[in-house]
Amino acid sequence: MRLLLVHADAMSWKPEKKAIKAAESPAGEGQAKDALVAFCAVEKADEQQPAKVAEQACKEILDVVGKVKAKAIVLYPYAHLSSSLSSPGIALRVLLQLEQALREHAPTQRAPFGWYKSFSLQAKGHPLAELSKSISAESPPKKTAPPAKIVLDRSALPKNDHRVLGEDLKIFSFADEVGAGLPLWLPAGEAIRFQLEQFMREQEEKAGYQYVRTPHITKGTLYEASGHLPYYKDSMYAPLDIEGLAYYLKPMNCPHHHMIFRKLVQSYRDLPLRLAEAGMTYRNELSGVTYGLIRTRCFTQNDAHLYVAPEQLRQEFRKVLELFDATYRVMGLKGYWFRLSLPDFAANPDKFTGDPKAWEHACEEIRAAMKEHGAPFGEEKGEAAFYGPKIDVQIKNTLGKEETIATSQVDIVVPQRMGLTFVDQQDRKQHVVVIHRAILGSYERFLAYLLEQTGGALPFWLSPVQVRVAAFTDRNAAAAAGLAAQLREEGFRAQEDCRNHTVEYKVREAELLKVPYVVVVGDKEEQAGTLAVRTRGEREVRFGVKREAFLAEIRGRREKRT
Repeated sequence: MRLLLVHADAMSWKPEKKAIKAAESPAGEGQAKDALVAFCAVEKADEQQPAKVAEQACKEILDVVGKVKAKAIVLYPYAHLSSSLSSPGIALRVLLQLEQALREHAPTQRAPFGWYKSFSLQAKGHPLAELSKSISAESPPKKTAPPAKIVLDRSALPKNDHRVLGEDLKIFSFADEVGAGLPLWLPAGEAIRFQLEQFMREQEEKAGYQYVRTPHITKGTLYEASGHLPYYKDSMYAPLDIEGLAYYLKPMNCPHHHMIFRKLVQSYRDLPLRLAEAGMTYRNELSGVTYGLIRTRCFTQNDAHLYVAPEQLRQEFRKVLELFDATYRVMGLKGYWFRLSLPDFAANPDKFTGDPKAWEHACEEIRAAMKEHGAPFGEEKGEAAFYGPKIDVQIKNTLGKEETIATSQVDIVVPQRMGLTFVDQQDRKQHVVVIHRAILGSYERFLAYLLEQTGGALPFWLSPVQVRVAAFTDRNAAAAAGLAAQLREEGFRAQEDCRNHTVEYKVREAELLKVPYVVVVGDKEEQAGTLAVRTRGEREVRFGVKREAFLAEIRGRREKRT
């Protein structure tokens, strides 16, 4: 059985139409509040011991219910989680057994089996918001059959879906031999990523950040000390036994940065300390819930942690907000908004740990920083992280679904748990406040949204190929290759196209690949020392363009990042 567990503030669902002949009679629309939603799919492998599978799934679900202290359970049949589904009769029998077992411990509802359903869900904002699990009759689970081949069904997707653009523009791909959720970056995609990482490093170093680098594997004791292991263990890959110690693939960067803080900070004179890293992290996602670049099993975070004294929090948080806006303005990202996520001590007192006074101070400072910044924002009670309030940057994807593209979180809990202190001006030890901050979120997810908003027509400075130089005939091949080489010498990403095709074919291919400039070199251009320039988005070809004039034009665009 495949499970995707989501702790939700509220969920509602509505049966739309039958998906299979064996669909059960629906009980109508449903809704639940403060519930653990268990999206589930019964698989062929479960047919051997269905009762045992239901028993194991019940234990897993109740374990998470206890951790998040959800008040109810929603069992939601969701066939999309698996490509190897059980027969409908056995699947329904397993779900009924599971529902009955869960009802003995908590209020439980089940959405109808065998129906297409629409649903609305407001998810919690803490590390247990989403967990994906694979359940079998055995414990621990046995290896299951390999998943179906990774094939993108383009028929129902809009043209600007980033998965479609990723294929068409040769930016990234997935391979069965590598695995679901593990993207392979093609040369065009790597060029884009490099530019994004270089740009962010430039912007952050100007703002006083220092770059660090941390390892991909780490002792489990570090995650125990930070408090992450109990919450994140189900989303982490199995530990590696190295000399008798458990090491984990890194699921987050913050505990490693805390170790660097200890080496660099003694007194208030060392604050604020701003550490940044393009850090790759790993999450154990089910193959059925991976989604292009938006939900992957490994991703690189545009991560940073700011260590500040309590009185520095408002000013530093305002600077983070300014960096959000300045970065997105250059990227051309539109349609995003801020959400201030606050605690709800009345409704969920056990979720938010730490000193209530520290919480109150952090909330007041963030709200004040956002008001001073001036950007409109909404507030949501109960959406704070377990360790502090935060702001989320919200955006809608090409399918109209609202998602969080990036976040900035204030941490007032972990610094006390890990003893992250400094000596203040009165020679007293104080705990720092930590701002977790990712302007782009992950580079993978950010690029997905950017591709969808631009339809793949990235700005000149980000385009993987900025200029395609096409030879009109074989006679012009040397001149075209020479111009492309000159452009590369100046740091532009340029390619020559001297293939034995018509110039119309070459131009059309470059247009489909969204290349900003296509330059054609023919006999006339060689004799006159000029170029024929086609600019993306313009119908007219500019003939007789002097080489130096063209170079000046693209130098200007690179400098201005347009």
